[in-house]
Amino acid sequence: MIIRSLRQHWPSRKIEWLMSGMLTTWGFYLLLHPEVFTNPETGVLFAGMVSLSNYIAPYPALVWGGLAFAAGSARAIALFINGAYTRTPMIRVITSFISMFILTQIVIGLWKSGVPNMGLVVYPWLVVADLLSAHRAAIDVIHAAEQRRELKETNRAASDRLRVAA
Repeated sequence: MIIRSLRQHWPSRKIEWLMSGMLTTWGFYLLLHPEVFTNPETGVLFAGMVSLSNYIAPYPALVWGGLAFAAGSARAIALFINGAYTRTPMIRVITSFISMFILTQIVIGLWKSGVPNMGLVVYPWLVVADLLSAHRAAIDVIHAAEQRRELKETNRAASDRLRVAA
């Protein structure tokens, strides 16, 4: 039952699943390797993210890695629940926007660094993928609301028929 439901939703949610996996592993990697922000070779690429995270905590890897890991994991859990048990499109919309925020900060940091790197080619497209995911989830918010309304009306009609029959 669960596998069939997940398989049914996979075609329309595959970008969300992939972005969830990417964000979760990106965050996990940062948590395991906080020196990404302090290493002379990579630190200059992420200096913008360091300065932004200094307002929150002195450990940028904990801020960005933790946020990315938590958002990616929450998104994966929401996708699993959405496909197997109940609708969670609003959680999917929120986590898509959190992911877009993180990826946009990466793009801004890479751009401001002035160092030529392939991240400036890859990360903007990941932002676009998250934008598409947010759009798809927003459409699902509307569908879920319509389904709840229809179910409520069906239950009300069935209840009215039972009262009339009694």
